[in-house]
Amino acid sequence: MILASSAPAAQDRRSTRVASARFTAAAALVVLGILAIPTALAASAPAAPALAPSAATTSDLGHAASAPVPAANSSFNPPCYKIYIGICVSIANSTETDIIPPVGSFVAAVEPNATSDLQIIVKSQTRLDWVNAGHSGVDSPLALNVTGVLWNGDPYYSMYSGNVWHSDSATSWWAGPTIVSSNSSGYYYWYGVTISAKSSNNVPNFFPGMTVTWWIALTFNVSGSYVHRESPHFQFTYSGAWPFSPYPGSAQYAGASATFEDINLTVTPRAPNWNDSVTFVLNTTQADALSNATVSSAYVDVTETSPLGLPVANGTIVFPPVSVQNGFGATSVTTVLPATYAQIAGAVVTYRLTVFDVANDQIVTPWSTYVVGANGTFLSGIFVDDLEVFTAPTSVGANAAGTVQLAPGAPVNVTLESRNPGTAINAAAIDYLVSYPLLHETIAYTVPLARNSSTVFHGEIPGQPLGTFVNFTVLAWDFSNRLEISPLFGYTTPDLTTYYPVVEPNSTFFYVLVYDNGSHHWVQGATVQVTGPGNIYNSVGNTTSGIAYPNATTGPFIPLLLPANATYTVTVKDPYFVPASGVPPSSISVNILGVHDLLGTRQTLVQAATYTIVQEGNAILFWLNSTPPQPQSSPPVPGGTVPLAAFIGLAATTATALGLGLWWRQIRERRKAEERRITL
Repeated sequence: MILASSAPAAQDRRSTRVASARFTAAAALVVLGILAIPTALAASAPAAPALAPSAATTSDLGHAASAPVPAANSSFNPPCYKIYIGICVSIANSTETDIIPPVGSFVAAVEPNATSDLQIIVKSQTRLDWVNAGHSGVDSPLALNVTGVLWNGDPYYSMYSGNVWHSDSATSWWAGPTIVSSNSSGYYYWYGVTISAKSSNNVPNFFPGMTVTWWIALTFNVSGSYVHRESPHFQFTYSGAWPFSPYPGSAQYAGASATFEDINLTVTPRAPNWNDSVTFVLNTTQADALSNATVSSAYVDVTETSPLGLPVANGTIVFPPVSVQNGFGATSVTTVLPATYAQIAGAVVTYRLTVFDVANDQIVTPWSTYVVGANGTFLSGIFVDDLEVFTAPTSVGANAAGTVQLAPGAPVNVTLESRNPGTAINAAAIDYLVSYPLLHETIAYTVPLARNSSTVFHGEIPGQPLGTFVNFTVLAWDFSNRLEISPLFGYTTPDLTTYYPVVEPNSTFFYVLVYDNGSHHWVQGATVQVTGPGNIYNSVGNTTSGIAYPNATTGPFIPLLLPANATYTVTVKDPYFVPASGVPPSSISVNILGVHDLLGTRQTLVQAATYTIVQEGNAILFWLNSTPPQPQSSPPVPGGTVPLAAFIGLAATTATALGLGLWWRQIRERRKAEERRITL
């Protein structure tokens, strides 16, 4: 039996490495092994008294208890590990972490919290104490012995340095007994001992990651002679710290690989090129989840040398602060090594990470190195060999036939990646043609792709209205200005009859089209508002290539059927429209009757000095700046337009009355003269 004075409560040696106090190999065998329990001395233990109590009674012999006297709770029957003839140990309550190992093992399969008390019940078939038995000291009938080694391998409580932990009370190490006559196994006498998380002055007794070895020392009074015996030595580790330790001497020692047992590090890109920033993503592992280990802070040490080995830069990049609450930090943290470390092709960048858990245990990664790439050129000159296109939705990029149909308003995200990490992309763009059967026009657009890294670019084709056909290619240039063009991709959006196969007789629907005769383009971004009847309905949206229609509140391209046989007010506001008065831009409104079938309706709704509004079936056309004004006109759709056959039916029926002949002649002339131009 090892009995020693407890270490001072305020003594905290978590961060101090004491080489002289290391466990020797022999000591480890004592701590981690099991002392043989001789059975030959069983006869010297006192025989069980002939007691047959009719009810549970409690006696503490007048001593102050170091733990609550064990309750006679027969409904909670945890496993009881036999430690001596007629004696076993178990945990005290069902909400407690069960540190009692499974039979055949001496190491607990769980990790308790270092801030929780651990109450243990010593159950005996015979009474262990006697009249005037000491509650502490070398001849105490029971003693809880605890030694511990910190996460970094330093002994904290050690039998060799004389500071085995027994209790926070200097005079009472155990409580009881509670006499439980209902125990079916005959363990009638229950004694309580507690591994207390904190001392009486609130100083922690144990720490996250600490490996604890504990055992029960027994003293038998045989006719005035004391016989000492010990239970097996049990072991558990407190949770909240890295589950693996890089320090020799620690029970969790995992050697040089310890750091990457505790954390996963993702570095993007792995082979940076000129002007690349590098993203570090630090994640905890599944082993950390089991031991409740999280990140409280981390930083990256960086050095850079030129291709000739001369110092270029060095510094420390600190991860953003982590919010630590209830003993838990972060399971994932991210920081970025700026592009200032990638301004010299061939420079060597060396880095390592230092990471702390909430218990302030430190792990350090090995030094890692990468060389800043020199960008390179496309290797094969064939797009599909040098580059790869990813789309979201993925169906667009996977189906080059263009048969994919997307919902109105659904954008298409396009990601371009270099297949060779050493070949950077200098610039990239999406060229796409949008065909609108409603307008009988095809409009060309160009969208530059934004640089995520030297080998990854990203862009988006915005959502399109009903009845749209989109075809696009991706263009990429390397740093030698070598151009590669992707295969053709395509998709559509449903037309009205596909979206609404049946329009009930009590419903109607119409389009609003806005054209600027001053710039000869369909207007992009004009505000269109549809209200009625009685102002109970209000739809506000913007034109896309001149097209708008009543839409649902949740999306500007989701078409909404309106109650039929009601009057609606359509208001258009184009900031570049100049009214006859020449004053700042104003709105234009018109009332229309929304009958169920609008297709046969053709009429002039408004004829004014600088604009005309006509109806062609279910299309309401706002023709602005009918006399081209001197001030600037509406901005053109990017890339210009390639008209095909705009409103042939409308022109045939209304050109004479409205004076639109000049407009249509201009469009026909432009068809012949204008070629598709795409500027990057």
